[in-house]
Amino acid sequence: MAKVNLNLLNIFQLKLKEKSVKYEGKNVGDVISQFIKDYGNKLEDGMLSKNGKKLHKQMLILVNGQNINYLKEYKTKLNDGDELYLSVPLAGG
Repeated sequence: MAKVNLNLLNIFQLKLKEKSVKYEGKNVGDVISQFIKDYGNKLEDGMLSKNGKKLHKQMLILVNGQNINYLKEYKTKLNDGDELYLSVPLAGG
């Protein structure tokens, strides 16, 4: 299992009063499942999927700066020291 750092950005940081959390997992899905187990009750309903087992598909998850939607999504394998980032999408100008 890889030891990784899950960095919380914008609303995640404000809601949870944490900047980052350390987790171990084989893939992104392992880490996100642990995160939801630990903090899901503090998140707004719109931030989670309908069944509450994943983050809403609009949430942005990066692994070492790369969007998981362009990798293998929740099946993206992790290595020791990987940096994950969790954010809501922001737009504006």
